[in-house]
Amino acid sequence: MALTVERYTNTVEYHESTAMTTVNDTFEIACHADTYTFALVVSGGANFTVALELNHSASTNTWFEIDTTKTINSNGNYEYFYTGKAASRIRCRIDSISSGTPSIEPHIIVHYNG
Repeated sequence: MALTVERYTNTVEYHESTAMTTVNDTFEIACHADTYTFALVVSGGANFTVALELNHSASTNTWFEIDTTKTINSNGNYEYFYTGKAASRIRCRIDSISSGTPSIEPHIIVHYNG
């Protein structure tokens, strides 16, 4: 569930959500683009992995890895940039938690080049 959406002359959309804390918590948006950025603000001192995934159809629930699962084991800000990976929807998902209780504030920036 997006809390805010900002558009800048139809070239960039900025989405942010409330914190994700448990396995399979997701932040999903419709994007219809091939260039986007995931920015994660991490606190809670946990060791966990996040999956960055895409979907090609609004009518199916089949997700594909954008990149390999990312392991995060310290608090901080993390950014992952992707281009040339067309999608209808993208999401960030907590894949697993090895220790601790993470708090991940996800932000997704979609770039429209056209």
